[in-house]
Amino acid sequence: MEGLRENFILFLPLLLIQLVFQILAIVDLIKRNKEEIRWENKIIWAIIILAFGILGPMAYFVFGRK
Repeated sequence: MEGLRENFILFLPLLLIQLVFQILAIVDLIKRNKEEIRWENKIIWAIIILAFGILGPMAYFVFGRK
């Protein structure tokens, strides 16, 4: 358990980057019109962004926007 506490400090920046990346993706998703998003389904993209950690926002920014 002590090793987890020591390594938490190392993972904290990665967790913060992931959180910021997810927030940016969700804000971008909310601001865009439905027609500007691939497959025109905001709910599916929101689930992808939130469920897949760092890969979700990356997929949205690469594949989700037209």
